[in-house]
Amino acid sequence: MFCSQCGALNPENAVNCTHCGMPLSAQSGQYPAQAQPQPQFVPQQTSGLAIGSLIASVVGLVICLFVGQIIGIILGHMARKEIRESGGRLGGEGLATAGIIVGWVGIGFDVLVVICYGFVFAAGIAGGL
Repeated sequence: MFCSQCGALNPENAVNCTHCGMPLSAQSGQYPAQAQPQPQFVPQQTSGLAIGSLIASVVGLVICLFVGQIIGIILGHMARKEIRESGGRLGGEGLATAGIIVGWVGIGFDVLVVICYGFVFAAGIAGGL
C-alpha cells in the first residue's frame, strides 16, 4: 500500500504509514497522486517601443515636423518585429500600428503644408510683395 501523504510503500496489513505515521486510508493501495505543475500565468506586457512609436508620432504632429513622425514609424516597425518574436510575451501591436499610421498621416499632412507654403511664397513673389 502507498501512503497518500508521503507516497511511501507500506505493507498490505499496515494501519499507519511506516514513514510518516499518518493513518492509511482505503484508497492508499493506489499509487500516490503526483502533483501536476500548474502553468504560471504571466501577464502580457506592452512593448515600450510600441508606446514610444505612438507618442513620437503624435508629438511629431504638433511639435517636430517630419522628425517625430519618422521616429514613430521606425519605432513602430521595430515594435511589431519585437512583438512577433516575443512568442506572446509582449503585446501592443495595436499601439505600434497606430504609431505607424499616425506617422505616415503626419508626414502626408506636413508635405501638404510645405506645398501650401510654397504656393503662398511663390504667389507673394509674383505679386510683388
